[in-house]
Amino acid sequence: MKLATRQPPVSELRAVGVRMPALNATRAGAILAALAPAVLTLYFSFNAGGFFAGSTGMAATVLGVALVLRITLVEEPFVGAGRRLALAAGALGLFAAWTIASAFWSDGSARSIIEFDRALVYCFALVLFGCSALRRGTVARAQEVLAAALVVVCGAGLVTRVLPEVWTIGPNLANDRLSYPLTYWNAMGVIAALAATLLLHLTANVRSPAAVRVLAAGALPVVAGTLFFTFSRGGLAAAVVGLAAYVLVVRPRGLIPALLAAGPPTAIAVVFCYHADLLASANPTTSAAVAQGHDVALAVGLAALAAAGLRLLLLRLDRALAGARRPRVGRRRGLALAAAGAGAAVVAFAALGGPGYASDQYDRFVSGESIDDSADLRSRFVNPANNNRLDHWQVAIDAFEREPLHGVGAGTYVHEWARERDSLLKVEDAHSLYVEVLAELGVVGLALLVTALLALLAALAARCRGEGRQLWGVLLAMGMAWSVHAGLDWDWEMPAVTFWLFAFGGMALAQPGSRSRQPRRFARVALSVACLALIVTPALMTVSQGQLNRSSRAFESGDCDRAIDAALASTRAVPVRPEPLEMVAYCDVRAGEEGLAVRMMQGAVDRDPRNWRTHYGLALARGAAGQDPRPEARRAFELNPRDPLTREAVALFRGIDSPEDWRRRALRARLPVQ
Repeated sequence: MKLATRQPPVSELRAVGVRMPALNATRAGAILAALAPAVLTLYFSFNAGGFFAGSTGMAATVLGVALVLRITLVEEPFVGAGRRLALAAGALGLFAAWTIASAFWSDGSARSIIEFDRALVYCFALVLFGCSALRRGTVARAQEVLAAALVVVCGAGLVTRVLPEVWTIGPNLANDRLSYPLTYWNAMGVIAALAATLLLHLTANVRSPAAVRVLAAGALPVVAGTLFFTFSRGGLAAAVVGLAAYVLVVRPRGLIPALLAAGPPTAIAVVFCYHADLLASANPTTSAAVAQGHDVALAVGLAALAAAGLRLLLLRLDRALAGARRPRVGRRRGLALAAAGAGAAVVAFAALGGPGYASDQYDRFVSGESIDDSADLRSRFVNPANNNRLDHWQVAIDAFEREPLHGVGAGTYVHEWARERDSLLKVEDAHSLYVEVLAELGVVGLALLVTALLALLAALAARCRGEGRQLWGVLLAMGMAWSVHAGLDWDWEMPAVTFWLFAFGGMALAQPGSRSRQPRRFARVALSVACLALIVTPALMTVSQGQLNRSSRAFESGDCDRAIDAALASTRAVPVRPEPLEMVAYCDVRAGEEGLAVRMMQGAVDRDPRNWRTHYGLALARGAAGQDPRPEARRAFELNPRDPLTREAVALFRGIDSPEDWRRRALRARLPVQ
């Protein structure tokens, strides 16, 4: 007969010296949560900032699967869920739903899907981290790892500028302003601004590990050098907002030793960067410029070592500051001091001629002046020109006024700009999150987005009390900097600079003490199925974009057989996309299958009827087939009257009635560059 045995509890096993595994499920989850924001930020950063459909599709799929695993495997999957999270996630989820619903009134289904996938990434991040109810220690570790990731991104970019022979970037990247790896200089500027704010927090926080304080100080000169070579005025403004907000909100005890250690070396590094005039030119890769880059690299490296060394020497001061009591100031006295300080600032501003200077700069901003990037790029920092921003915003406002309720459709601003622009400048976005959402999704879309963002920032602000002021205060400062800059550029479309906000925003929205009822088995299954349904579109878009990229590379190399196979695989994954059919059509023309090319290009037009490229391609396909190309050429011109290609197409076929002439001229016309 088998005797029943009792398993001794863990406490008894430890008492007799039995070693238990150090890593359990809870600890593993905390480690993954701490790593996730940094890992995904790195992934997005080295994949063009996450701008393209494949990156957002992959991230949405991974996050959706992670959420399904949490719902099905964790004992209390919604332990951190509460009303605040429900408000923010509900608004963001409705924003994503409104985004994909816009396909019904915009005729741009593929564009709506791409924008939906991006919103889904942020929504999944908000829910996943909000439901986790992470401890303060895990949030602090997540900040440290994120800071390391941002420094890696900034360091990689800086190396391509000062040591181009060590890390050479591709010829398809503009090399006048530092844009690698995100491929957009202003986004790199924001990355550097966020990194500077977070690093100042880590080196000024007397409760951070000593090694973290030292390394954070040493990284600041690297980040400052990166920010300088982006020549990004918006990035510089974001850094000022973030750093100022952090100091005012947090008032860290270790600010003085942090500034004493990192301030002078960082300033010296920036001075060396400024005096490298050849690195601020349109061609910073000449032999003389490379020599200057080596000097800058040495200066930045020495500055980093000096900052780290000084911070190490000042650690003893941190101990004294950590034990010191803050002077207690009553509310009335505090308000009086704040009012006095503000009054003194206003008087000084007026005495120094500030109002007149501000008026002059405002006039220069609204004058429509553009910045000449062929000149000395250092002059950008003192040039207040709007650089066509007002034109972008006006086109978006005009679109909103036509469709104020629901907008013209997600992702379709590019069509509005192509049709209404007054210059040859090509842009995809309105360079303002709020104005673009207003144009594409109307007041409904903007209301939902603003609700989600305000709920997130309010949660961060609410956490900035007592012991958690430093931990959450830096995130609030970074969120404020992001919110300001997002109104001036297309940060939303670059998850590399935006994902962290929703990850840490979810952490702030979580309610650790919440004991809400957890879902039963049927509810878990239903929620899991819903999540799996949501990730169908991003998963298919990931496959489609991968095949489209292969098709494009094959087409450029002249291998149309492979290009067609990959394009057809792309369209099988997402049938509403026009780009694969365009690729097939151009290959059909090369192969002499002009009739098939016309049918393929007509399919592309049907999938994106307001896209001038599809109409231009149809004009060429019809001409190659001996059919009248002039109506489609005129339609392409109407949709993009400023583009040289559409002007050439109209002129190319004007007054020509011979099918043979149509064919000959169509075959020598230029193809649009994607």
